[in-house]
Amino acid sequence: MRTKQDERDAEVEAQLMSKDKEDDCATSRENFDFDYDYSDRDGDGDGNDAYSYWPKQYSASSRLLWRRLRSMPVPNWLPVRKLSQVNPRFLLVVFAVSLAVTALIVNPYSPLRPSQVSSEPTPTTEELPVATETAVPTPELQFCTTWPVDQEGNYDLASHDRANHVVQHSIAPKGGWQKPGGFKIIAMVFFGRKRYVDILDCYLRQNLAAHGGYLDEVWFMVHTEDEDDIAWLNALVAENQGYRVMGQEDCKKNDAKYGCLWKYATASHTMYIKLDDDIVYIHPDAIPQLVHTRLAVPHAFGVSAHLVNSPITGMEQFHHNVIYPFVPDPNHSPRHKASETWRLSELDRYPEKKLYRLRNKIDRKIIYPDVPYPGHPFVLLSEDNFDLLHTSMGRYDQNPGGDFIAFSPVWKSWAMGAQQQYSLLYNLEKNQISRYFFGQPATYPANAIGPHNGTNATVPVWAPKQGQPVLGGEQIFDTQFRRYNLNFCAVWGSDIKKHLPMDDDDEDAITHSIPKKTGRPFIIDTRAVVGHFSFYTQSEEMRQTDLLDRWRAFANEAVCKPDNLKKPWDTRCPLFED
Repeated sequence: MRTKQDERDAEVEAQLMSKDKEDDCATSRENFDFDYDYSDRDGDGDGNDAYSYWPKQYSASSRLLWRRLRSMPVPNWLPVRKLSQVNPRFLLVVFAVSLAVTALIVNPYSPLRPSQVSSEPTPTTEELPVATETAVPTPELQFCTTWPVDQEGNYDLASHDRANHVVQHSIAPKGGWQKPGGFKIIAMVFFGRKRYVDILDCYLRQNLAAHGGYLDEVWFMVHTEDEDDIAWLNALVAENQGYRVMGQEDCKKNDAKYGCLWKYATASHTMYIKLDDDIVYIHPDAIPQLVHTRLAVPHAFGVSAHLVNSPITGMEQFHHNVIYPFVPDPNHSPRHKASETWRLSELDRYPEKKLYRLRNKIDRKIIYPDVPYPGHPFVLLSEDNFDLLHTSMGRYDQNPGGDFIAFSPVWKSWAMGAQQQYSLLYNLEKNQISRYFFGQPATYPANAIGPHNGTNATVPVWAPKQGQPVLGGEQIFDTQFRRYNLNFCAVWGSDIKKHLPMDDDDEDAITHSIPKKTGRPFIIDTRAVVGHFSFYTQSEEMRQTDLLDRWRAFANEAVCKPDNLKKPWDTRCPLFED
C-alpha cells in the first residue's frame, strides 16, 4: 500500500524527468539549422505545430527519422562531427557538384562509342529495339559492294548469266535516229571520280558517232588532283579513239569552281553537252532527243535532260505519279544474298509488322533517316499512292517549308535522292519510262526577243532535210528562270563565248542569271531521261546504299559490250553471304 510520502516522491521524480526532456528538446532545436518555429503556438502542449503542414499520421515518424539521421556516425574527413551541425549551403554545394559530374559521365549528346560486332546472327522473328542494335563495321571510305566478290574483292564476270532481258520503250522516229549534219556535237564530262565514270563509260561509247550515236567526241574535263583517278582516266582515254582529256593543266584543282572549264566550249557550229561524272543512267533516246530539242528551240539558252535526283524535276515526278513509295530497308542486316542484280522486284516488300513504327516516325526521321547497314537497298511499301505519305518525298511534300527549292531538303536529303533513283529502276523494270514524259511543246515565237530588243540566238534556226520529220521540243518544262541543276545540258559554243569569263558558280550562271539577263529561258526536255547519283550533300549516305551496284548491273546487262563489262571496285559489304 502506497503511502502519501511515496506519492509525493513519485510526483517529484516525474517533474524532474519532464524537465530533462524539455532540456533535450531545447538542445535539439538549437542544433537544427532550419528556420522552423518549434514553439507551442496553440498552447496545447503537444509541440507539433512545426509539422502542421504534414498529415498528422506522419508527424511523429518524421521527427523520429530526423533524430536517427542526426545520431548516425559521419566520416572523419567531413568538416563536421554531427549531422546536426551540417550547414544547408554545404549540402547544396555537394548536390551541385554531384549533378555536374553525373552530367559529364552520362551525356546523351556525346559521340557514340563504337561497339564490337556480334558474331551471332541478328534475330529475324521480332524487330530489334534501337538501343540494342548490332553495330556493323563501316568499310574504309564507306565503299563496299553487294556483289559476291571474294575476300580480295575479285569478281568472276563469267559466273553470272546476264543475257539482256531489258526492254526500254523508245520514241525514236521510224527508221531510227539520224544524226543531223552541219555542226559538231561534243560531250564534256566534268571528271573527278573514276568509280562513277567506269559505269558512264558504257553509255558514252554507246552514243559515239563511230558506234551509230550522236557524239563526235567525248572530252573529260579534269577537275581533280587525285593521281590514281587521273592515271585511270589516261588509260581509259588511250584505248578509245573518240575520248580526249581537257583542262588538266588549268582546272584540275578540286575547289568547287568550274568556270575555268567553260573556256574550252566556245567553237562555232558546235553543240556541247555538259554532263557530270556521276551520271549513272542515260536512256537510249536521251542524247538524240536532247540534240533535236536544242535545234528545235533556238530561243532557249540551254536545254537540260530530265534529271532523276534533282529538286525541281524530282518533285514534278512526284506529282506526275512517277515516284513509288520506296523507303530504307527496316532490317539492321541484309536478308538477301550477295548478287549481281538490279531488279527490285526480287526484294521482299516492307514487312507489315513494322509499318506502325514507320508511320509514326516524325518527319525529320523520315526525310533524314539513319543508314540501316552498308549496302542496304530501299524496299517498296506498296504500289498505293497513299503510302507515299510515309516516305521522304511524301513527308516533304506535306510540309515543304520556305527553303528555296534548289537548296531545299530535296537537294539535301539522301533518302529523297535514293527514292527517285529506286523509282527509276522500278520503272525501267516495268518498261514505264514514258511516265517521265510530262510538259508541253515549246511556244516561243520564232522572232522572240530578249531585254536588249534583238534576237539572242547565235545560231540560225535549223531545218530538217526534205523528208525528215521535225523532232524535238514536244514536251518541255520551262524552269521560269529558276536555278536548275547543271548535271546534263546542251548549249551552243557561240552562246558560251559571249558570256566568258564564266562565273565560278557555273550552274547559277547558265541556268539562272544569263537566261534572266538575256531573256532566253533554260528549259528541260522531259523525254531525255537520265539518272544522277548524288549531290555532295547526299553522297556520304548514298554511297552506303546498293544503288551503284544496281546501276552497274543494269549497265552490264543492257548497255556494256561483252569486252567492256564492269566489276566492283571494293570488297564485300559486311554480313552479305553467297
